[in-house]
Amino acid sequence: MARAGENVKNLRFPADIPREVRILILDDQEPVVSMLARVCTAEGHDVTAFTSSPEALIALATEPYDLLMTDMNMPDPDGMTVIREARRLQPDIFTLVITGHAGHYPLAQIVVAGTADVIFKPFHLNELKARLALTRQRMKLIDEMRAQHQALHSSSRRMISGLEGEIIGLNGKVRRPARIEP
Repeated sequence: MARAGENVKNLRFPADIPREVRILILDDQEPVVSMLARVCTAEGHDVTAFTSSPEALIALATEPYDLLMTDMNMPDPDGMTVIREARRLQPDIFTLVITGHAGHYPLAQIVVAGTADVIFKPFHLNELKARLALTRQRMKLIDEMRAQHQALHSSSRRMISGLEGEIIGLNGKVRRPARIEP
């Protein structure tokens, strides 16, 4: 459980991503939203927080976010619906589920919806910070993979273009073997 006086100043988690993470926080309990927003802001992230699913969905439809942190047990629409809609609107968004009602939503269903991670209430601030760091690392790896994919794609195009030029240059220079009649 997150405690107001918990000493987390000296904690160091790997955070190699130089850019801030844009986080949308959704929970129907204002104290939870405030605590999550404080921790995420202290970690250097840009935070937008909501206690209403419909308002959060409007924000997801109009602004880009890197991470959605949501409670599952929300008034309509519930957290699962918000996750599905967030993934439809922003396919690359990461999701971190924070729930005290694990039994209502089987873990397999949560993972199939595209969730990157799950934290069960009550939780410690250290766990939240570790999950944020893990999400940042995953984001960095995906960014690196995309850059490598793009570089490979560009390199492949250059190679194919070069081979096409060589084939055109060889046209007419290659003799076909004479056909031997039986």
